[in-house]
Amino acid sequence: MADEQASARRPVAEVRKDFTETVNRAHYNATHTVVVRYEEPRAVIVDMDFYERACRALGEESRLEAPPATA
Repeated sequence: MADEQASARRPVAEVRKDFTETVNRAHYNATHTVVVRYEEPRAVIVDMDFYERACRALGEESRLEAPPATA
């Protein structure tokens, strides 16, 4: 994996409209999307690998709930 990730900067309305595409870009292409509103960054959508590595680097546990057990 390259040290630098691809990134995109997209307005909230555009991300809302094409949410599935944004998630797929994160998952399949490791593209980080900076979500902006009125030119101000509000959030970043990243792939799971990046999120998990960031949690480990910060010494934090993942804040995601475990999937429910299947019967």
